[in-house]
Amino acid sequence: MTGDPCAKDKNGDTNCLKRLRQDLETESTDSMMLLNNLEENPICSVTCDERFSCTFVVWKQYATQTQLRFIHESILLLMKKHRINKILGDDTALPMIYGEDQNWIIEDWMPRALAAGLKAVANKKPTAHWGNVAVSGVQSRLPGSLTWRSFNDLDEARSWLQNASLS
Repeated sequence: MTGDPCAKDKNGDTNCLKRLRQDLETESTDSMMLLNNLEENPICSVTCDERFSCTFVVWKQYATQTQLRFIHESILLLMKKHRINKILGDDTALPMIYGEDQNWIIEDWMPRALAAGLKAVANKKPTAHWGNVAVSGVQSRLPGSLTWRSFNDLDEARSWLQNASLS
């Protein structure tokens, strides 16, 4: 990928997603599958559960930088569209997130997610060591206005998120 397709510009999310889509079209078969179906693809499943004002994210394998950023930008778009303020993540199969992408999540994506109304995140911890290191690295740098808890069990994460008191 050349440059950061999500670098801030006056047209915001629209241009970012457009550039990410263009990059995904040339990346791989898995990227094309992600591009064509956010819910069913080999990388990550993203769905909305409006009953609990929650976006549900299930990582299935390693994501390239372009794939990871496309997924996060899509989550942000869904949050805005459906006025969702919580994310439930099944990070069981998340093998790792490179440091540069962790920084991007914290410094670029997270402020925009908070501005869009994100209040709480619950996740099931990754089984991979480097996945845990990455998630812990992101969590350790979160702003105090976001509530985030990690669990060993997805049902516990879901229950906590559903009952989380968000002010």
